[in-house]
Amino acid sequence: MSEQLVHAGIHDLKRGYIEDPGLETYTCLICGYQTEKGFVYPEGTLFLEAEKAMRRHIEAEHGSMLSYLLSLDKKLTGLTDLQRTLIGLFHQGVSDQDIIAEIDGGSTSTIRNHRFMLREKVKQAKLFLAVMELMEEGGKTTARQPSGTATRAAQAKLPGKLGERLSISNEENAQILGKYFADGLYGPLKSLPKQEKRRVAVLRHLAGEFEEGRKYSEPEVNGLLEARYADYVTLRRLLIEYGFLDRLPDGSEYWVKQPDVNRKGNNDMKNQRRKELVEEYMNTPRPMGVFQIRNKQSGKIYVTSSTNLPGAFNSQKAKLSSDYHVSPALQKDWKTLGEDAFAFEILEELEPDPQAAHDLKQQKIYADKVAQMEKAWMEKLQPFDEKGYNRRPRNK
Repeated sequence: MSEQLVHAGIHDLKRGYIEDPGLETYTCLICGYQTEKGFVYPEGTLFLEAEKAMRRHIEAEHGSMLSYLLSLDKKLTGLTDLQRTLIGLFHQGVSDQDIIAEIDGGSTSTIRNHRFMLREKVKQAKLFLAVMELMEEGGKTTARQPSGTATRAAQAKLPGKLGERLSISNEENAQILGKYFADGLYGPLKSLPKQEKRRVAVLRHLAGEFEEGRKYSEPEVNGLLEARYADYVTLRRLLIEYGFLDRLPDGSEYWVKQPDVNRKGNNDMKNQRRKELVEEYMNTPRPMGVFQIRNKQSGKIYVTSSTNLPGAFNSQKAKLSSDYHVSPALQKDWKTLGEDAFAFEILEELEPDPQAAHDLKQQKIYADKVAQMEKAWMEKLQPFDEKGYNRRPRNK
């Protein structure tokens, strides 16, 4: 889950994207996809302005914000498994009798009671938000003149003070990086450390990807960091907070804040390598195509597609782990057998034009092609009933 999603307002959460007036962009809260004002985005014979193109992206790639939010861990939403199921059915307009059949038990009075309890949660949530906002407003008033202790604590987090609080030997640094960059120092970050010493070591290593004295745009920073870790927004924020990077107030330019003077001997070679890595990443299209989730024991399959296969793999696993997958049969087997009993396998990849791999205007064209590929594989494999987990189309 992205940092932007965590801090988004209710209005933005409902529509699934945020607007940046300064950069004149719209950003998807789920995957980070952006559209920019002043550009048009083709969809078939139509040309869509930036905000409408963003709404179409969310609908095509993520289904709906309701489904995504309900797929989040229950610790985040505060909803039980039954409540999440019922909310989805209520949203679809399913009758109480059909809901009883769907959840395999209960009565119409039970369903009415669940509706009542959900409305009560809405009232409680509104009051809780009001209480918290009033608390925050009071905190700002009393915090205008911080104490000397608070000031010293804040100063202790500045870049120049990190060395006073944290001591990381070369041996420790190597061990930390070896653990969190299991595929090599130029590979992906396995996870973000919670312990501060380890986190600083990882951030210092990632900051080394940026050239000293060069100004970066936010998309360039995002591109470098996303190649290492899916939640690049959090990485970007932490690099700023710990003082490895700095930026203009509007986020239009980023740069290295604390150059490492000990690297001057090999600076030219490392800077050249970084340039090559950036160019390699930016010119490498994200894999897109059709894939299947295969039950290794029964052979049953679930077929789907995406214009971002790594992101789709993570999304499918998140939904299954949160017990909110669109296929009840697949969800049941996953819960019974566990993740290791399933294989994620690519059936066919789409090879986009290398010259336009990240051209936003091409995204809809790629999406249409991937959808046709999925249709062909569905007809070929027939992953329905005893053969698979997909729901058979109604017209068949």
